[in-house]
Amino acid sequence: MDYCVIDVSSGSLSMIVASAEKNKCEIVFKERMAISLVHYFDGHCLSARGIDKLIECLHSMKETGKRLGAARCYLISTAALRHIENFEEVRLRVLEETGLPVNFIDGSTEAYCDYVANVYYAAYDCPVLIDLGGKSIEICDLGKKTREEMRCFSFGLLDLCRKFVREIYPDKEEAKAIRKFIERKFDRAGIPGEGVYATAVMVGATNAAIYDVYADFADKKSSEVRSIRYKKFKKLAEHLLTGEDRSGLILNNAPEKVHLIGVAAVVLKTLFKRFGVDNIVVSERGVKEGYLELVLRGEETGLYYDFSKGGVDGTERIVPPLMRTQRILPDAKAEPTRSSRGGKYSEKRAKDKTEVGRTGTEKAPAARRRGRPAKTALPAAAPSKKESKTKQTEEK
Repeated sequence: MDYCVIDVSSGSLSMIVASAEKNKCEIVFKERMAISLVHYFDGHCLSARGIDKLIECLHSMKETGKRLGAARCYLISTAALRHIENFEEVRLRVLEETGLPVNFIDGSTEAYCDYVANVYYAAYDCPVLIDLGGKSIEICDLGKKTREEMRCFSFGLLDLCRKFVREIYPDKEEAKAIRKFIERKFDRAGIPGEGVYATAVMVGATNAAIYDVYADFADKKSSEVRSIRYKKFKKLAEHLLTGEDRSGLILNNAPEKVHLIGVAAVVLKTLFKRFGVDNIVVSERGVKEGYLELVLRGEETGLYYDFSKGGVDGTERIVPPLMRTQRILPDAKAEPTRSSRGGKYSEKRAKDKTEVGRTGTEKAPAARRRGRPAKTALPAAAPSKKESKTKQTEEK
C-alpha cells in the first residue's frame, strides 16, 4: 500500500509518498512548497489570506498524492500551528475544503519521529541529532531509545530572529546575544557538553538549506557525501555575519530561508562547539518519515483521508475539535485526545461544531453573515413638554 504524509511547518509544506510492503517502507516521491505561514500572521492568529494560501497548497499536494496512487493521506502539523490562537478555525476550514483532518504532533512526539527516522545513524560514533525548526529545536541522543529521552525546546529560529535580530542578518553583537541565550537554555535542560558526542546528524529543511549554502561556500561537488567539516563551517558562520557577498550566497542556494540562515549558522556553530563533534552529516529523513514508520508499527494513530472511499478514515465518525495523534500503549487503550487548553474532549462540543449525518457526510457550521446589520425601527421619540400641555388642554 502507498501512503502520503503532508507536514505543515513554519517555513514550508512538505510531502512524501511511500510504498510500504512487508514492514519495509520506501520513499518514492518528495515535494516541498516554500510558504512561510509566519508572514500571514495577524497578531497570534493565522489571517484569512494565510488560511486560503494553506488550503490552496494542500489541495495541490493532495491531488499529487492521489495521482501517484496513494491509498491514505495523513496531514500532520508540528510547531507551525502549535502556538496560534485560531487553530480550531484553521482545522475546520482545512477539513471542510480539502477533506484532510489535521493531526496535531506535540513536541516530544516530533522529536521521537526525528529519532525513529534516523535510528540508522545510531551505528555511528556517539551520535546526536539536531533539528532546527522555525518554532522549535529538537536534540536527540541517538544512543537512547525512549520517547521521554528525546528533547524538544519550545523556541525556534523565528523566535530568535524576532527577539535578537533587527535587520535581515544578525551582526556580531546580536550573534553573541543569541549564543548566550541558547547556552543558558541548554545548560538548564542538562544538554551535555564536550566529550559525550562525536557525530552530529543534521535533520530538517533548514539544516538541508544550510548544507546547500555550505557546499557552495566550500566548493563541494554534488556527488560527494553530504558532510560538513567544522573548521570550514566556522569560516562560513563568520562570513554570514560580515561577508560582503553573503546575500548572493544565500539567495543562490536557499532563497526561501534568507531570514533564517544567519541565525541557524549561529545556533549550529554553538552546538558543534559545545559537543566538540568531529563528524557532521546531513540526513534526508525527518518527521514525516518517522511518523509514517510509527503508524505502520501501530505506535501512532491518527485520522487520514481515504482516497478509495473519498472520506476521513473511511468511517462515519465525529472529528474531535483538536485531533492529536495518539500513542498506542501496550495492553492499554489509546490516550484520550485533549483540547489545546488541556481539557478533556467533549462529544457535545464536537456536535455543536459539526453535524454528522447517517451517511457520514459533514455539514459545515453556518457561515457568518457579512455586511451591515439589517435596519430596525427606532423607538418613538418622547413628546415635548409643550406638546403634552396642548394635548391635556384639548382633552379638557
